[in-house]
Amino acid sequence: MDFRRTAVTIFAISSIVLVQAGCAGKAGARIAGATIDSSGNLVVSMSDGSATNVGHAVGPAGPNGAMGATGPAGSAGASAGAGGIAVGAIVQAITPSIAYLDVFKGTAENIGSGIVIGKQGYILTAFHTVTGATRISVTINGGVPISAAMVSGAEGRDWAVIKLDSLPAGLQTAALGSSGASAVGDPVVLGGFALGYTPNPSFSYGVISAFRKYADGFNYIQTDAAMNISDGGGPLLNAAGKVIGINSQADISDASGDPAMQVGYCVPIDEIMGLIKSYVG
Repeated sequence: MDFRRTAVTIFAISSIVLVQAGCAGKAGARIAGATIDSSGNLVVSMSDGSATNVGHAVGPAGPNGAMGATGPAGSAGASAGAGGIAVGAIVQAITPSIAYLDVFKGTAENIGSGIVIGKQGYILTAFHTVTGATRISVTINGGVPISAAMVSGAEGRDWAVIKLDSLPAGLQTAALGSSGASAVGDPVVLGGFALGYTPNPSFSYGVISAFRKYADGFNYIQTDAAMNISDGGGPLLNAAGKVIGINSQADISDASGDPAMQVGYCVPIDEIMGLIKSYVG
């Protein structure tokens, strides 16, 4: 069945201005900063003095690539989080494979995310993140920026593969799972460079809320895991830490303009596996 939505693709321009009933404040207000409160929720502060709690978030990876000793994941960095999912262990395993994309489109600079899928330097991301790029710079696991170029993709399905011009030492690929083996209610972890913050990716967790088919005929995984600007192209992970989706877009309001929160949509990995399999491994 079709569903109606007012959605925004998830990438950032270097100066972010939120419009409509955006996920972090009033129309026209600028993001001033963000913090994680004592309950593990991401709180975004706006230039007009307002603040919005945008949902539970697992903070950036610590020096050893895992949650800190006092973080929500427990002292070992791997205790169970939502729905029994070992958030800390998933964060530790996937962090080295999440890519920070600095995308230049003429005079505009956009920030997005990606996930390493091939040892030859192939990175899976969202088409809207890299389309029209005149230059792409990729940083992985806190390393030095490396140039990359788009090699394949499709606008309608919102997937793209880019390739690094050179390979960093110790490049790690992510394990791909099956979106078809997932079910509504399954716990998930969503990763990316939310709001363009560096040097480490950030993570949120939630569940699969629904499987949706839009009017264009494409299927999406709907999740309540917080998805923010610049998360586009990042991974949606199952309880085993495998990629089952690619962050695509999120609702900011319904058709009548009423605000919506934590309604994100990811491209199911099964629907593009046949198109990307030559780049995997």
